Amino acid sequence: MDEHGKRLQGRLQFVETNIKALEELVAKMLRLREEQESFHYTFAKTLSDVSATEDAKPLAQCLFKLSESSTKMAKDTHDVMLQRPEPEILQVLTQIQDWGVVPLKRLLDDREKALKIEQKLQKEYDDRSRSATTKEKEKKWRMLSDQKRRVENVNALIDHHMKMFEDYRLAKMKQEQA
Repeated sequence: MDEHGKRLQGRLQFVETNIKALEELVAKMLRLREEQESFHYTFAKTLSDVSATEDAKPLAQCLFKLSESSTKMAKDTHDVMLQRPEPEILQVLTQIQDWGVVPLKRLLDDREKALKIEQKLQKEYDDRSRSATTKEKEKKWRMLSDQKRRVENVNALIDHHMKMFEDYRLAKMKQEQA
């Protein structure tokens, strides 16, 4: 792999590592929030049960209000902390993976294959140019030229895709800040 390919591969690995880390953190956060929500509902139920058995009316009312407040807090945090991360964070990470990382990996694989074929054809051309006829030389030269164009096209596609990916990422960041 040449320097350009190594650099692109490194950038892709960096993005993939960050995506995996973010997905793990979001999953951990969701688990913790679910546990917290469960605790709030249990706490509210306990307060409600205690208020039902309390003899002192003002204390029973206070405990019942605390129970209602805890239930409302559990419902509100569920809407904000459990439902929101799913579409807003995980969806963006999935889009980045699907639209950015996966296609770039395929393009890099294509690039590597094209470079290997080009090197092979170059070697064959160099070897045959000494002993081959003019017609064979021209055929190998055309094959080598076609392969060089293929490598250039793949490089252009990679550069274009990287630019589009960066533009998308910057647009998302600006959209979130607005």
